[in-house]
Amino acid sequence: MKQYSLWHPLYLSLFSRALYRDVCRNWKGYCIVYLLLLLSLYGIPEMVRFHDRTSALIITEAPKIVSQLPVITVTRGTVAIDTPSPHFIYYPDKSTPLLVIDTSGTITSLDNSPAIALLTGTKLLLKRSPQDTRRFDLSGFDGIVIDKKKVYQWTETFKNMLPFLLFPFALFSSVLYYGMQILLCAAAGTLFARQFGLSLGYQALIRLSVVSFTPSLILQAVHTLLNIEFPFGGPISFLISLGYLYYGIGANSEREDEGVDIAA
Repeated sequence: MKQYSLWHPLYLSLFSRALYRDVCRNWKGYCIVYLLLLLSLYGIPEMVRFHDRTSALIITEAPKIVSQLPVITVTRGTVAIDTPSPHFIYYPDKSTPLLVIDTSGTITSLDNSPAIALLTGTKLLLKRSPQDTRRFDLSGFDGIVIDKKKVYQWTETFKNMLPFLLFPFALFSSVLYYGMQILLCAAAGTLFARQFGLSLGYQALIRLSVVSFTPSLILQAVHTLLNIEFPFGGPISFLISLGYLYYGIGANSEREDEGVDIAA
């Protein structure tokens, strides 16, 4: 069994028949660790692009909302604001309320309101759905002051932390998405193996399928880094991976010393 660093399969998968023979014959398990590392590397440029787009949106839209915010003071569980109550904070379109602040007791419910939050004199109401509104008692809070400057600081922190908060969820989604494709490739691999007169085990087919996705994920990552659109990227990448799986299974129909291989 050849010893590889993480980087070797990333480029050897593009051309090396010896790599695919080694993956099939000597690697163990289902290549789950390799898949996680591969999807993590693929996810980095995706997260960078997402952060750039999200930052641009926050920079453009957040001031339109924060500029409407009054100074909010919470003293011994009682809310006070420096503007007449009720006070409405609108979405950037200026027509739909996003947040209602009413310390006068005039508005006590979010029923029939498009707003997602209501701050009363003693409670915070958050609407999760039209049928689900959560109420939070503020009696335990004291000495809190919220103003525009503080909210801008929170927004900046949220903008910077968002990629790190979302990355685990994005990685989990990628594992599910590509895991299904890998299973489909492995199923097709049984037909390819039969064509080459090979009898390959299920684990070997999964390993070959995982490694065969390396070139297509590299291709997608390059498009993302260069900010180039990749129309029909999903189907095209899947077909590329199928082609490499066919290539890898074909490599396993050869002897170790057959053919010229740079990595051999």
